[in-house]
Parts: sequence; C-alpha cells; structure tokens
Amino acid sequence: MIAPTQFTFLLLPGFNLAALGAACAVLTEEAPHIGFATAALEGRTVTASCGVRVRSDEPAEEIEADTVLVVLSGRDLPDDAREAALAILRRAKRKNSPLWAIGAGVVVLAQAGLPEGARVVAHPDLAGRIRARARRVEVGHGPFLWGETLATARAAGAAALMRHALAQAQIAAEESKGAKRSEAARSQLEPVNDRYDTTQKTVLAGLTIMRANLFRPVSIGALAVQLGVSHRQLERLYERELGDSPAPIYREMRMEAARIEVRDGRRPMQAIAADFGMSPAGFSKIYLKQFGVAPSADRRAVVEASR
Repeated sequence: MIAPTQFTFLLLPGFNLAALGAACAVLTEEAPHIGFATAALEGRTVTASCGVRVRSDEPAEEIEADTVLVVLSGRDLPDDAREAALAILRRAKRKNSPLWAIGAGVVVLAQAGLPEGARVVAHPDLAGRIRARARRVEVGHGPFLWGETLATARAAGAAALMRHALAQAQIAAEESKGAKRSEAARSQLEPVNDRYDTTQKTVLAGLTIMRANLFRPVSIGALAVQLGVSHRQLERLYERELGDSPAPIYREMRMEAARIEVRDGRRPMQAIAADFGMSPAGFSKIYLKQFGVAPSADRRAVVEASR
C-alpha cells in the first residue's frame, strides 16, 4: 500500500458530523504528518444531520486527484446535490483516486458505480438502496471494510476505519524498509552460481527463489509447487546436488544475509532477529552454530578491527 498523504472529506447535505469529527480526530492525534481538508458543493457551506452548518475548506470542484476522497452524506439528498456529487465522484474515478465513504455516503458511491463483486459495509436500512444500484455488490453490516482504493464504514466505525488505514500504511512502510534491507543484503551475498556447486536447473531455480525471499521465506512445499516438482523430488534433488535438504540450505542462506546486518552494526540485534522471524535467543543460538561466534561478539570484533 502507498501511504496516503492527503484526505479530502466531501461533505454532502445531512452528513454525520460526529463521524467526521471522529475521523479527523484520529488523523490529528495519530498522523499529524497527513493532511486533510473538507470540501462541499457550491457555496462551500453544508448542513449536517444535527442541524449545524459547517463551512468547508474548499469547493468540491477543486479536489486534487492525488487525495483520498471520503464521502459523507445524508440519507436523502436533493436531486441537484446528488447529481453534482456524482459528477465529482465520476471525475475522481477517471483519475483513479481512492474512493472511501462513511455512513450514507456508501449509497452515493453505489450510485456513482461500484465494481462487480465489490464488498462494502452500511447500516442495514441502507442495504436495499445500495443493492438497487449495484446488484452484484456484497453489503455487510460490520463497522468498516478497508481496501487501498475502496473503503467503507458505518458512521460509528469512522474512527476504526482511519486507525486501520494508518496501521496498514505503517505495515507497508516497514515492509518497504525490509525489502530495501533484503536488497542490500542480496547485493553483498556471493552469486548463487558461484556459491553453490551445481548446474542442475531446478536446484538453481530454487536457490534463486530463496535468494529473492530472504526476509519473507517461502515454505519448501510452496517452493516445490513453483518449481513444478513434488516435495519429495525436490528434497532428493537438493540432497543429491548439495548434500543437504532445502530447508537447512535456505536457513543457512538467510543467516548469511543476517550476518551482513550484524556486522554492519547499525541496527539492534533484536530487530535483525525479528526480521528473520526469530527470537533473540533462537537467533543467537543458530548464529553461533553456523558461524562459530555469537552475533554480539562478531559485531564487536568488526568494530575493534576498524579502530
């Protein structure tokens, strides 16, 4: 997921003011680096369901293409407001902007057109109106459903949706960091053809897949499926060519990558162990067995040698 950098809340007549406040509070308190604004139709002032009149930050016509557009609406829109909102949403769809909706805004999204098989959530009272516009859309009644390009929430689930989206963005950011670390480690490892004494095509293909998945390992069963052989056949090939089964060879390869991180000295041992799915104690034990030195001692030796 690409982390959002801007949210725009499109406020339509009768929108739920409490839902807007809950969503904005999450962004203000938990993601101050992400900008957000409100937009309304012509006139820039819109009345919430509670009767409060809200002046938006910008007219809806000026919504940028790179924003996450979140629709909040009342249940019964005047015809002119509905048509104006649909024009804005269709324009956003053409620009591939992410479209989200909260409360009765889900109905407006359905009217603008939802992809076949899409899943949304809404109050049970709104389900019939959504299906009337999008028959092959699944309507649930939980607090929210999140997706990168389509996310929906009931009014009471607005804050939960925003928190979930922020959490997903954080996960994506961490995975991106892991991918960069993995690439850096791979670049320092000896090439597969030089590191392993075999020319057998299936074995080399398997080693290449392993090398591409240092931080997020594939199972040996999944590896066999990708290579088009049975699990047992793969075991026999590796034992014949390399003298060992795939699992310990894969573990050895991953620890070689881990050693590059350890000796680099920039990150805590606990973080490196976590990257490879191990506890600090388990990581240290395997490291010592493979390299004959504990990770802390290995790092210390590199530091002392560089002085």
